[in-house]
Amino acid sequence: APTTAPSLPPTLPPTDIPTTAPTLPPTQFPTAAPTAAPVGVPFDSGVVENGGFESGTTGWYGNWGASQISISSTVSHSGSSSVLVEGRTSGWQGIAQDMLSKMIPGVTYEVSAWVKLANAISDTFILTFRQVDGAGTSYDNVGRIVTANDSSWTQVKSEFTLDVSGTLTELILYAEGPAAGVGFYLDDVSVVVVGTDSPTTSPPTDPPTNVAPVTPHPTSNDFEGPFITSENSSENVIIPQPPPPTQEPRTNCPHFENDLLDWHNPATWGGSLPATGADVTLPMNSKVVIKQAVSTQLGLVTIPASSELIFGEDSSGISMDVSGFEVEGAMRAGSDRCRLETPLSITLHGSRPVDITTNSREASFKGISVTGLLEMHGERYYRTWTRLAKTVSPGDTFLLLQDVVNWKAGQEIVLITSAVKDSRDWHQNEQFTVSSVTLNPISGVGAVVYLTSPVQHSHVANSGYQAEVGLLSRMITIQGSADDSEPTDPDPLTCSGTSIYGDTGRPCEDSELTGFGGHIMIHSGGLGYVEGVELYRMGQTNVLGRYPMHFHVLGNECDGCYFRDSSVHRSFYRCVSVHGTHNLTVSENVAYDVTGYCYYLEDGVEEDNTISFNLAALIHLLGTPARGNGQTTPLAYQSDTLTLPADVTASGYYITNLHNTIVGNVASGGWAGFAFPVLYSPLGPHKNENIRPANRLSLLIDGNTAHSTGWWWSHAGAFYFGGSLYYNPNNSDQLVYNAGRDQSHNRKPCLVDKCAEGNCNGYCQPYDQAWNKITNSKTYLVPSVGIGSWSGRMEVVSYEAHDVALGLEALESGFWIDDMLVVCRTGEKWSMPENASPNRVNGDGFFWYDTGQEHIISNSTFRNCGFRDGYDHYDTSPTRGCDGNSVINGCHSRSTVFGFLTHSDQFTPELMQATKDIRYEDCGRRFKLHDYRGDNLPSTVSGRNQNWIDVDGTASGLGEPTLIVSGLGEDDTGLWWKVDDNVVHDPDGPLEFIRQNDGPTRGLGHIRVEWDANLHNTVGGSTCGNGGGQPCEAVGEVRHLGPRFANEPGLPVTAQSEIVGPVGGFGWLLRLDGGAPRELKINFVEVDPSTPLVLAIAYPLQTSFSIIAHAAYCNPNQSSYSCTEEFAPVNSLSEVRNSEGNKYYVDNVTGILYVRVIQPPQSFTGDPQWQLWDYDTIGKWGNGYALNRFTRAGVTLPIMAYGPYLEIKADCSSSSSGAGTFCDTAPPPVDEGVCSVGYTQVSYDQCCDLSTGNCEFPF
Repeated sequence: APTTAPSLPPTLPPTDIPTTAPTLPPTQFPTAAPTAAPVGVPFDSGVVENGGFESGTTGWYGNWGASQISISSTVSHSGSSSVLVEGRTSGWQGIAQDMLSKMIPGVTYEVSAWVKLANAISDTFILTFRQVDGAGTSYDNVGRIVTANDSSWTQVKSEFTLDVSGTLTELILYAEGPAAGVGFYLDDVSVVVVGTDSPTTSPPTDPPTNVAPVTPHPTSNDFEGPFITSENSSENVIIPQPPPPTQEPRTNCPHFENDLLDWHNPATWGGSLPATGADVTLPMNSKVVIKQAVSTQLGLVTIPASSELIFGEDSSGISMDVSGFEVEGAMRAGSDRCRLETPLSITLHGSRPVDITTNSREASFKGISVTGLLEMHGERYYRTWTRLAKTVSPGDTFLLLQDVVNWKAGQEIVLITSAVKDSRDWHQNEQFTVSSVTLNPISGVGAVVYLTSPVQHSHVANSGYQAEVGLLSRMITIQGSADDSEPTDPDPLTCSGTSIYGDTGRPCEDSELTGFGGHIMIHSGGLGYVEGVELYRMGQTNVLGRYPMHFHVLGNECDGCYFRDSSVHRSFYRCVSVHGTHNLTVSENVAYDVTGYCYYLEDGVEEDNTISFNLAALIHLLGTPARGNGQTTPLAYQSDTLTLPADVTASGYYITNLHNTIVGNVASGGWAGFAFPVLYSPLGPHKNENIRPANRLSLLIDGNTAHSTGWWWSHAGAFYFGGSLYYNPNNSDQLVYNAGRDQSHNRKPCLVDKCAEGNCNGYCQPYDQAWNKITNSKTYLVPSVGIGSWSGRMEVVSYEAHDVALGLEALESGFWIDDMLVVCRTGEKWSMPENASPNRVNGDGFFWYDTGQEHIISNSTFRNCGFRDGYDHYDTSPTRGCDGNSVINGCHSRSTVFGFLTHSDQFTPELMQATKDIRYEDCGRRFKLHDYRGDNLPSTVSGRNQNWIDVDGTASGLGEPTLIVSGLGEDDTGLWWKVDDNVVHDPDGPLEFIRQNDGPTRGLGHIRVEWDANLHNTVGGSTCGNGGGQPCEAVGEVRHLGPRFANEPGLPVTAQSEIVGPVGGFGWLLRLDGGAPRELKINFVEVDPSTPLVLAIAYPLQTSFSIIAHAAYCNPNQSSYSCTEEFAPVNSLSEVRNSEGNKYYVDNVTGILYVRVIQPPQSFTGDPQWQLWDYDTIGKWGNGYALNRFTRAGVTLPIMAYGPYLEIKADCSSSSSGAGTFCDTAPPPVDEGVCSVGYTQVSYDQCCDLSTGNCEFPF
């Protein structure tokens, strides 16, 4: 429940763009004080020496070294002088006096002082005793922290009992509090034994009734570091900080204007005040001010377009109960330069109609409907949330925070979970009431917050991640009534479902559907400026458009509007909806205990908004949590109990359009933390707009954090770029949500707006392709994927993942990951439900996908990833990797740093993956060929074709350029990958490491060969399936040329006839079981032009050939570009190898056909002449490059072109057994004389004279 905000003077006036550091504001109630001491009353300083500073600075000194103290004879509280304290560089610096020999243990003293600021309008002040005894060092703030000013003297006063443990060795009284640079005058300091006749200089002030007793200060052990600060809270990411507010004079207070009508004056209403339950309309052309609580509950309050309703200030607080507001004019509470300093509470009443989801009510029904102007400005609290500086343990009654905060006693805060699961049915978030706050208690700690009750769970602060602490209370509260807002169908918390890591608990999907809180809706040209407001019991479950804060279809007409430094908690439907509106700011808000998506871009058209420095936690999904098998989940359909089907994956942030600024936010809980669904078309009133939200480019996504999420599905990333929302093709008014991978709705970022060109489905040329970028992201305590993306080219730069199942998952052609740190297990205990265990969760770094990708990882570190037991080939440390036996922070036995998907015969890898500058720290298993169906199964095409370019050898550990390839063994791949005796076998994968420097042109190549359409068309059906168990028998093989490989098996060739292998050697020899193919098509070519790929096929002698290259999408009538190229015969293999790739050679003795296969452009074979295209060749019509590629961090992966192919036709008689597919005569035995006389083949690309050591290569 909201807490009544205390009545306090302003300390941090708001500004739109803060530029300077905040002044340290008050943390407890100030004491009212007269402006001068009573006349004729003598001053008694008690045991304080020279407390009136009439003897100069005798007895006093500047504490902590930097303060400068001097006597002022022009400013004094009493007598003729005071002391001026200047030159302060920190809040704790001030003036001090040694009290060790002056005070008696066990005696109670009244401590008092008077303060006035010298160069600041308002700031905090407190007296502190520093005490050192047998219990260590303690700091006792005596009295209540007060807010001082520069126009009058303020007193701080309280009682203090000197309690001593052991020997008292130090007792210092000092004055502190104002921000660095703020000077202050101090006078009339006294410490007097209680019960003496010492006079007082001001009447006593009763303590506030809603402030709990101050919790005793921690011991020195509790304040022992190391402490986590914002500077050392991350290893390689930079988390941005919200700008501090500036301090400016308080001006432009609407309730201080002239000619205001008093709500409580009967004359305002024609003679009598509005009656209970009455609908009220303000007088036309009027400004009506409410200066005190409105005692009657009213109906609808209408503010005409010519009128204003203004809320004033009352130290007792102002409250108002209504059924709703219709704001056609203006409704104001303060201004951006005059934040309200006393409590204001607006309660909205109204019961939920049975038919509310199908029969909407007017916007003012239990809501604030704004078509005019809404200005709500509550006192500024900074920060609205921060992070722990030190781990909190059960039983603790205080929190050490990283940042200075101006929170106050009696306010309500939330301590966010450090558990893996954060759901309604099980979570470890905790709410507390603040007892007191001390600023800068020790170096490295911004504040210590004392609590009125002890902590129940552990909340972590380590060097990788720290739990957040958010302020829920605000000076202004807008809330739904307690009588008619709460759900009538509360979750019994007894439901169970599929076991997830051993836990079967889940929210009950048929509960919590009737919450009916209040709402605020800015619409129809209205303007909204809301800050410092607490929204409690707001939102109406499954009621479209009825959210706590809703900017509705304002287009660009609300430029500069905002919702900031506010809170939303116990929300029944969302937090803030930005709907069809642009250029808004949603910043520094705290959201907690929310049903449905929280920060919400509703229709997909919303752009140029700023969502920054917000916190979202404990997000509740609606319906059954989306969970599926493989990459798919059941579809969710819109219904009366699921207005937005995507709410089955409700998350903290719902970003339907990336063209917004998303900076410095945190998400905890939810199905995911940040959801970026794919919308092919906008929704709602924008459904017919010519825009594809999915393809809008990212504006800025930086410095965001997600944790304690991704529980419900192994692919539910903390940052989830997936899921598609669209209208049902069979019912155009019904939304459908696919939470999983939807390959019919992919994100395709493009520099050209294809919708604007008239076809949203238009092809984005390679030279127009764009990349969405996400920077400085952090995930932790995620039992699934840190960052997961099903589609959309991306750059992930500077990323940390701690205590996760999988660091990152990406299924897209063109994905760069740079400056990544994945710490699979940090050593922290995983807090999970009772029957769940972390050793059922993987500890994987990264998985290479199985087809159609280009991934580059650079400058990245993996720490404590991979299973420990049995995997000590690279690291024998007893702490390496993670332990499967540990139920504290272990991992599953299948865990690995790098994994390869190898279950498929249908989908197989091309040249897809490369790394540079990889580091392993204390890792277990580094590599794993992973077939999800189980181990010890027959090898697959994807398993045999695995490959990886280790540019600098840091991934393999060889320290030189390395080809990392499948190591399944000779029974599966023969000597295809074991190209020489220097190949290093890795038993983890198993993999082979081929040293590229052992040959002059070593590289990798990929092709697909097709010779029998009927055979190839069975792939994915009756043969060669995607892990479905279909047979995928070898129908041939490919091996390297030369006697070293002549009698050894090679790589099996199947109906799925893609081939990956080492190139730059003597060549590949293709042999098919049916014989020599009469027609052979070669396509999907990926090969670097500097690493020749020579393909050899044995044919019957005297066979003649027609070999033609064909371009795709090519007009033969265009004179500038050719569409075909006929290959010409030459007289030697050397001529073929060194050709531009348009020659062939037939050995008349062996019948072998040799062709150099090069990667062609897509849409032409010459301009107009054929050439050996390289990565510098300009593309068609001067656009882009001829060869598509993906390059990042100095690493290049070729990207095959779809459509072009090389066609080989052999003029030979067909065999009857092959249905015309093969030649009827078998080729002669092959004699591959790749070496010169006296030389022996030692590798696929080298022959040597073993007696001299001289070697030759296939030039």
